[in-house]
Amino acid sequence: MSLKIYNISKRVSPFTPASTEGDFISNTSKIFNENKIDVRVFLPRYGYISERKYILREVIRLKEISVKINNEEIISSVKSAFIPDSRVQVYFNIYPEYYKEITKQVTSNYQQPKNSNVFDTYLMYSFAALNTLERLYWQPDVILCYNWHSALIPVLLKTIFKDNEWFANTKIVSVLSSDESFYSFPEDNLKKFDIKNSKDIVDPAALLQESLSCSDAVIRLNSKKDDKLSTLLKKKNIAEVLSSKKEHNKIFDINTSNNNIEFWGPIAKELYEFLDSL
Repeated sequence: MSLKIYNISKRVSPFTPASTEGDFISNTSKIFNENKIDVRVFLPRYGYISERKYILREVIRLKEISVKINNEEIISSVKSAFIPDSRVQVYFNIYPEYYKEITKQVTSNYQQPKNSNVFDTYLMYSFAALNTLERLYWQPDVILCYNWHSALIPVLLKTIFKDNEWFANTKIVSVLSSDESFYSFPEDNLKKFDIKNSKDIVDPAALLQESLSCSDAVIRLNSKKDDKLSTLLKKKNIAEVLSSKKEHNKIFDINTSNNNIEFWGPIAKELYEFLDSL
């Protein structure tokens, strides 16, 4: 029986501007799908993503996804589409009040957001990505969380969701792109979502260490672009966590942004074998 794989990402090509993360997800997912592997993707529906162009469809049981913020429920929804030229299912989280502020520039550069609403947006999306699964009646074997935007998800699964049987057999993998800086969420924003010990993870290094510690494995995507992670990864506590993962610490060299099957085929095969070994 093949793995069920869930990518929780903020960028997926071609819905968002080209990126190491987005190209990796799009190309490996297409190859998985062609080989009858059940792979799905969760992505915010930013205001610039055309529902008509990509044919986003309503999913009746995903019309009301609840997330608690400041002890009140906010209701988002989810629509479904496919990565173009494939049957890879993408679930778009719909919440215009937040996502309309996430522009192409925000999703294509790697700078820390200045607007606090952006932090609330990615915190909400982290919860929504998990809450969606039970409504789908779909239990992934592996969840891949990408960069700082979804770095809180491994922590949530070990704390707030720890007693939820739906995730009892799910492996969590943190994926880090070397060309993207790692940030954290302000304490005030974390408190809105009832994140325990929020003051302990407001520093990027602290959040990264906690996220990696709560993950079953780590994947690093190296590219020819500037390496913005090396200094952080060399910090003693983080380096010790990476070392403790042993064979569950994998590096992929991503040196192309095109969809060349000769390049992505071996990477997809190696990725699947790595995930299957967890």
